[in-house]
Amino acid sequence: MLLSGGVGLTPMVSMMETIANDHPGLETHYVHGTLSSATHAMGRHVQALASRRPGLSVATFYSEPLDIDIEGKSYDVTGMITVDWLRANTPIAAADYFLCGPRPFLRYFVTGLAKARVPQERIRYEFFGPADELLSA
Repeated sequence: MLLSGGVGLTPMVSMMETIANDHPGLETHYVHGTLSSATHAMGRHVQALASRRPGLSVATFYSEPLDIDIEGKSYDVTGMITVDWLRANTPIAAADYFLCGPRPFLRYFVTGLAKARVPQERIRYEFFGPADELLSA
């Protein structure tokens, strides 16, 4: 389970490329949240990876879609990623989690996944954002 917010997608896309090229049998879910198409980097590349590799699924959330953004076409869900959505749409109980995003994103998911009874050793994360956010953490 690869889960990213904002610019946290950078290392996740690299991980997806490695999984797609070197681990063809590994079921992988990539869930990414960003504001809109204006802030969504590498979206076409991610979709191309998923389209050529069975077992690799992608879900994209836009919290503030633009008028040109079409739910179900340019992105999948309006709003923020939630633990409840993960529980309903991914194998939450069986997954290993790799998280990357800004401090509030990590705080929400590290705590939320633990409350959902995902063992701590299956939750891996890295802060990815402005240095001032890290210093104030």
